[in-house]
Amino acid sequence: MPGDRIRDFLVGAGATDADIEQAEREGWLPVLVLDRLLMPGTPEYDFPALAAAGGTDPPTLRRLWRALGFPDVPDGLALFSAGDAEAVRRLLGRAEGDLWNDPLARETPERQARVVSAALARLAAYEAEQLATALEDLRTAGIDDETAALALLDRFEWDELSWLIDYAHRLQLRAAAWRRLTRPSVGNTIEIAVGFVDLSGYTELAEALDDAQLSELLDHFESVAFDTVAEHGGRVVKTIGDEIMFVGAPDAVADIALCLLDRAHAIEALPSIRQGLAFGSVLSRDGDYFGPVVNLASRITDRARPGTILVSEPFHDLLESSEQGGHEFRPLSRRRIRGIGEVALFALRPARPPARPAS
Repeated sequence: MPGDRIRDFLVGAGATDADIEQAEREGWLPVLVLDRLLMPGTPEYDFPALAAAGGTDPPTLRRLWRALGFPDVPDGLALFSAGDAEAVRRLLGRAEGDLWNDPLARETPERQARVVSAALARLAAYEAEQLATALEDLRTAGIDDETAALALLDRFEWDELSWLIDYAHRLQLRAAAWRRLTRPSVGNTIEIAVGFVDLSGYTELAEALDDAQLSELLDHFESVAFDTVAEHGGRVVKTIGDEIMFVGAPDAVADIALCLLDRAHAIEALPSIRQGLAFGSVLSRDGDYFGPVVNLASRITDRARPGTILVSEPFHDLLESSEQGGHEFRPLSRRRIRGIGEVALFALRPARPPARPAS
């Protein structure tokens, strides 16, 4: 059995003797400690009882639970605590909130839960990977699980992490508000430039690398892309395997694409990249963007050769008529794009310096 300190903590945080014995027997005592650090409280409600304690009915609660991204819980299992009931009451209460106090107040509780949970899922996966790596390192060094659990108990700083999440959220909301509220829009439709960048020959490359090497490659690629997009005032919307979607003002998106091309070329570890850019009206929803313009940017990325940037005709026309300058385009023959039809495309190139006058 684990020492008195770990046992006292676990029992006080709602774990049963059977939980503790099983965790020690099966080798996941540190995981149980983390579980109780994150979600303390004695389980006392099954799903119907949780709905009643939260002031709702089981079908509504089931929709909320699924919106958070979790499968249905069978009735009769007491898995939820008073803290869970309070969370249900607060989430349902948000539906009656004031928009100026709560930017999500106009949405249904299900959509609120879905948006917030989806945004945090990737962060949680990253944190879990880091914790798993730390635990593996301790075990490799000969540290037993009880000592690892004590280290977790002493060093896990949830308040510090919560502060970072809150601070980053405030920064992101401030930036998103400026982007969204100062850009021409009709309802949820806005005009914006959309870019996609991916690694050429990724499928063959993934087959040639082991898991660690592939992870390192993708981390390197994401680091370059995120830094470059942020540096030029754009925003990374999402990553899809080896593809990254970003948005911003047209001139900024063009600069991002050109800079990405230079930086990827200068890094020997990265294969060539290819990019597609488009401009027009898109539907903004849940922090993502949808519509024909997004589809076009993605599809023309597939048609681009390694080391090139292809742009749509509206993107080209807008930058050609702007006063920003600094970009050159080469017209290409019309291309047939799957699911879209024939479109005019242009290759984006950095502007050449003006020729020196003859002496």
